[in-house]
Amino acid sequence: MQIYSSVPLQRGWQVLTDLCAIAVVVVAWLFSRATFEAVSGLAVFGRGMEDAGIGFHSSMSDAAERIGGVPLIGDQASAPFLSAAEAGAFFINAGQDQQNSVAQAAAVVGWAIFLLPVLVLLPLWLVPRVQFVVRSTRTRRLSREAGGMELLALRALVLAKPSQLQKVSVDPVRAWREGDPADLERLAKLALRREGVRSR
Repeated sequence: MQIYSSVPLQRGWQVLTDLCAIAVVVVAWLFSRATFEAVSGLAVFGRGMEDAGIGFHSSMSDAAERIGGVPLIGDQASAPFLSAAEAGAFFINAGQDQQNSVAQAAAVVGWAIFLLPVLVLLPLWLVPRVQFVVRSTRTRRLSREAGGMELLALRALVLAKPSQLQKVSVDPVRAWREGDPADLERLAKLALRREGVRSR
């Protein structure tokens, strides 16, 4: 498998784009974590509401229990305190709901911030890099097979620029038809260079 081109300029560009892509992923991850922490911090209101509800519920329940022990009037006198304790339970539930909502929102926003640039990178960076690896690996394998250099020379006739072909031979098509070894090798090198593969 050939990951980078054998052509220095193309290899340098590939290394640069790889480093930029890695930097984008790292920055996106750090920014998503910072956003997650910032949004999660909003749960402090819910925790405060839950703590206040717990304290109020506990105080009212204790008061109801103490007053409930008073003979004759205990049950009736403790009823308002028990009702107040239920209000404390409402604040506890509301605080927990707020914390859960904030946690879900933080997760969604954090992942969205991370995945958006990553999804943009897939078609712009990863797909072309994978295509290069596949093409260069196949081309290198073809150059080592019997008749592979002839096929690569034919590929050069189809894909190379006319100015490049003229440097190989005045009549490159005729040279390919006649099977001149030197011209075929030069044509094959054009195809190899196009795919970033070092010629033999």
